[in-house]
Amino acid sequence: MNIRTIALAPLLALAVALPRSAHADPSFDEEEVNLVLTRATRQAQANCAKVRNAEGRMAGPWGSVTVTVVLNHASGRVKDVLVDDAFDDTPTGRCVEGAYKLLVIPPWSGKDRTLERLVVLEKPAEAEEEERAAQEKASKRGAASKGKKK
Repeated sequence: MNIRTIALAPLLALAVALPRSAHADPSFDEEEVNLVLTRATRQAQANCAKVRNAEGRMAGPWGSVTVTVVLNHASGRVKDVLVDDAFDDTPTGRCVEGAYKLLVIPPWSGKDRTLERLVVLEKPAEAEEEERAAQEKASKRGAASKGKKK
């Protein structure tokens, strides 16, 4: 073994240890995709139940929402995100969609994939308190207007 061979040995080891290129025709990495989608699901569950509407109130909807994610095989990017009708076009639904829209996974050969995830959004205690306060305010207004009519 000469000096040149010894000097190149670490570089060869590094080349072998590097991951294959995105252009190397990889297969769909189910484990990686599940990890990325699980993170997005946790993000949605942690943040989207407390989203406020234009009036500044937490208006939901809450409960279970099915999220359909369409992944582009060539880029590894999200092509489309859909939520159930009850959540569609609501601040909460847009928040859930946003948790998935910017995900990127390693590209793969083959076809685009459509996957579903279930996100459970529990109604926050603060939302209950806001509703009670709004009801009390409305009943005080109603009582005050009845008193003026007499």
